[in-house]
Amino acid sequence: MKNTIPLIIAVLLGAAAVFAVSRMIKRDAGLDDVNYIYVVSAAKDITPKDDGIKESWITKRRVEAASAPIKAIRWSEANSVISQRALRTIARGDYILSSDISGVEIRLSGMVADGEWAVPVTFSDPALVRFMQPGDEIAILGAYSLKESKKKIDYSEKADVVEQQALSVIFPCVRILDIGKGDGVRRDEDAVGAAGTIVVALDPQQASALVAAQREMELYPALRRPNDVSVRRRRDVGMVNEKTFRELKQGLDVVVLPDSGSVDK
Repeated sequence: MKNTIPLIIAVLLGAAAVFAVSRMIKRDAGLDDVNYIYVVSAAKDITPKDDGIKESWITKRRVEAASAPIKAIRWSEANSVISQRALRTIARGDYILSSDISGVEIRLSGMVADGEWAVPVTFSDPALVRFMQPGDEIAILGAYSLKESKKKIDYSEKADVVEQQALSVIFPCVRILDIGKGDGVRRDEDAVGAAGTIVVALDPQQASALVAAQREMELYPALRRPNDVSVRRRRDVGMVNEKTFRELKQGLDVVVLPDSGSVDK
């Protein structure tokens, strides 16, 4: 028994060491989690008076994809910053954005995180789109029809098809990549267009579902608070259908309108 305990401890320590090494390898390779990306950050203070940014002036920064600035430059595109002049003073440790550097253009593909696809989505009511900005998080709701067959007592007769309207959350939290021309810059109302089309980031399965949903549903956006961790599941919201409105009148008294539109004095 005494010889067994040291053996067990050694095995546990060995397993912990292997796990730690594997995490380090994955982190260095940039493969640890699809929710994280590597962006360019300033390793020293950079000013517009400098002749050009040197390679030693920048460093790699690991950040959650959802919280990264929409104009952050991916580490894979760090070479585009070298020798370019800064348009503003960038403090040490700050993100280096595409708008901070002369001669740097950010592509829409450069704003898509690993494991994500960029998908355009058109809303039936574009009113809220004019208040959105790239980087905002929204929920996408869908209004659709539910068809149900009700069999008759006489099975020889054809069943009746009853159609009901319903609304539910399709995607509770989606990140907006772009509204405009594909460079992460918010455009004016005319550029948004009457259709209310924006570009969002989703994983491949969700992207496929969104494309299909636009063929079957009327979609509506709901603007979320930044980095709000509540209501991350569709089931947390539930569904609104005809039963919802039928139950609105339960326990309510009927209002009787007066003959006159105003109170007699």
